[in-house]
Amino acid sequence: MLQVCVLALAGLFAALIVKKDKPEYATLIILFTGFLIAMRVLGVLEAVLEEMEKWRDILSENVVYINLFIKLIGITYICEFAANLCRDLGYSALSNHIELFGKVTIMVAGFPVIKTMFEMLEDIMR
Repeated sequence: MLQVCVLALAGLFAALIVKKDKPEYATLIILFTGFLIAMRVLGVLEAVLEEMEKWRDILSENVVYINLFIKLIGITYICEFAANLCRDLGYSALSNHIELFGKVTIMVAGFPVIKTMFEMLEDIMR
Protein backbone atom coordinates (compact mmCIF):
# COMPACT_ATOMS: atom_id res chain seq x y z
CA MET A 1 0.00 0.00 0.00
CA LEU A 2 2.84 2.36 0.83
CA GLN A 3 4.36 1.78 -2.61
CA VAL A 4 1.12 2.82 -4.31
CA CYS A 5 0.89 5.98 -2.21
CA VAL A 6 4.50 6.88 -2.98
CA LEU A 7 3.91 6.20 -6.68
CA ALA A 8 0.82 8.40 -6.67
CA LEU A 9 2.61 11.24 -4.92
CA ALA A 10 5.62 10.97 -7.24
CA GLY A 11 3.33 11.09 -10.27
CA LEU A 12 1.44 14.03 -8.81
CA PHE A 13 4.57 16.05 -8.07
CA ALA A 14 6.05 15.25 -11.47
CA ALA A 15 2.82 16.36 -13.16
CA LEU A 16 2.73 19.57 -11.14
CA ILE A 17 6.32 20.42 -12.07
CA VAL A 18 5.82 19.68 -15.77
CA LYS A 19 2.37 21.32 -15.95
CA LYS A 20 3.81 24.85 -16.01
CA ASP A 21 5.67 24.34 -19.26
CA LYS A 22 3.96 21.38 -20.94
CA PRO A 23 0.43 20.71 -19.64
CA GLU A 24 -0.08 17.89 -22.15
CA TYR A 25 2.86 16.02 -20.63
CA ALA A 26 1.35 16.46 -17.17
CA THR A 27 -1.77 14.70 -18.40
CA LEU A 28 0.31 11.85 -19.80
CA ILE A 29 2.19 11.52 -16.50
CA ILE A 30 -1.12 11.27 -14.60
CA LEU A 31 -2.43 8.71 -17.10
CA PHE A 32 0.72 6.63 -16.81
CA THR A 33 0.67 6.83 -13.01
CA GLY A 34 -2.97 5.75 -12.99
CA PHE A 35 -2.11 2.84 -15.27
CA LEU A 36 0.70 1.70 -12.95
CA ILE A 37 -1.60 1.88 -9.95
CA ALA A 38 -4.24 -0.09 -11.85
CA MET A 39 -1.65 -2.80 -12.51
CA ARG A 40 -0.96 -2.99 -8.76
CA VAL A 41 -4.69 -3.28 -8.10
CA LEU A 42 -4.90 -6.16 -10.56
CA GLY A 43 -2.12 -7.91 -8.63
CA VAL A 44 -4.13 -7.63 -5.43
CA LEU A 45 -7.30 -8.78 -7.19
CA GLU A 46 -5.45 -11.85 -8.39
CA ALA A 47 -5.12 -12.96 -4.76
CA VAL A 48 -8.84 -12.35 -4.27
CA LEU A 49 -9.66 -14.48 -7.31
CA GLU A 50 -7.49 -17.30 -5.99
CA GLU A 51 -9.44 -17.21 -2.73
CA MET A 52 -12.71 -17.23 -4.66
CA GLU A 53 -11.53 -20.35 -6.49
CA LYS A 54 -11.29 -22.09 -3.10
CA TRP A 55 -14.86 -21.05 -2.38
CA ARG A 56 -15.89 -22.57 -5.69
CA ASP A 57 -15.16 -26.05 -4.32
CA ILE A 58 -17.27 -25.42 -1.22
CA LEU A 59 -20.22 -24.00 -3.15
CA SER A 60 -20.14 -26.42 -6.04
CA GLU A 61 -23.83 -26.18 -6.88
CA ASN A 62 -23.93 -22.39 -6.50
CA VAL A 63 -20.85 -21.67 -8.61
CA VAL A 64 -22.99 -19.40 -10.81
CA TYR A 65 -23.24 -16.92 -7.95
CA ILE A 66 -19.48 -16.81 -7.44
CA ASN A 67 -18.94 -16.18 -11.15
CA LEU A 68 -21.54 -13.42 -11.01
CA PHE A 69 -19.91 -11.91 -7.94
CA ILE A 70 -16.50 -11.85 -9.64
CA LYS A 71 -18.04 -10.30 -12.76
CA LEU A 72 -19.78 -7.59 -10.72
CA ILE A 73 -16.58 -6.72 -8.86
CA GLY A 74 -14.73 -6.43 -12.18
CA ILE A 75 -17.41 -4.21 -13.71
CA THR A 76 -17.39 -1.99 -10.64
CA TYR A 77 -13.64 -1.48 -10.53
CA ILE A 78 -13.19 -0.95 -14.25
CA CYS A 79 -16.02 1.57 -14.50
CA GLU A 80 -14.89 3.39 -11.35
CA PHE A 81 -11.32 3.64 -12.65
CA ALA A 82 -12.39 4.87 -16.09
CA ALA A 83 -14.92 7.34 -14.66
CA ASN A 84 -12.42 8.81 -12.21
CA LEU A 85 -9.82 9.13 -14.94
CA CYS A 86 -12.26 11.00 -17.17
CA ARG A 87 -13.34 13.22 -14.29
CA ASP A 88 -9.71 14.04 -13.44
CA LEU A 89 -9.05 15.03 -17.04
CA GLY A 90 -12.05 17.36 -17.06
CA TYR A 91 -14.51 15.19 -18.96
CA SER A 92 -17.20 14.87 -16.29
CA ALA A 93 -19.99 14.25 -18.83
CA LEU A 94 -18.14 11.20 -20.15
CA SER A 95 -17.47 10.15 -16.57
CA ASN A 96 -21.20 10.24 -15.80
CA HIS A 97 -21.95 8.12 -18.86
CA ILE A 98 -19.40 5.51 -17.81
CA GLU A 99 -20.92 5.37 -14.32
CA LEU A 100 -24.42 4.99 -15.80
CA PHE A 101 -23.21 2.23 -18.10
CA GLY A 102 -21.65 0.42 -15.13
CA LYS A 103 -24.86 0.65 -13.09
CA VAL A 104 -27.00 -0.64 -15.95
CA THR A 105 -24.54 -3.46 -16.65
CA ILE A 106 -24.56 -4.51 -12.98
CA MET A 107 -28.36 -4.43 -12.95
CA VAL A 108 -28.58 -6.60 -16.06
CA ALA A 109 -25.96 -9.03 -14.74
CA GLY A 110 -27.96 -9.40 -11.52
CA PHE A 111 -31.20 -10.42 -13.26
CA PRO A 112 -30.57 -14.16 -12.78
CA VAL A 113 -30.31 -13.66 -9.02
CA ILE A 114 -33.52 -11.63 -8.95
CA LYS A 115 -35.27 -14.31 -11.00
CA THR A 116 -34.10 -17.00 -8.56
CA MET A 117 -35.36 -14.95 -5.63
CA PHE A 118 -38.80 -14.58 -7.22
CA GLU A 119 -38.92 -18.31 -7.92
CA MET A 120 -38.03 -19.04 -4.29
CA LEU A 121 -40.73 -16.65 -3.07
CA GLU A 122 -43.24 -18.28 -5.40
CA ASP A 123 -42.35 -21.72 -4.03
CA ILE A 124 -42.70 -20.49 -0.44
CA MET A 125 -46.13 -18.98 -1.13
CA ARG A 126 -47.48 -22.28 -2.50
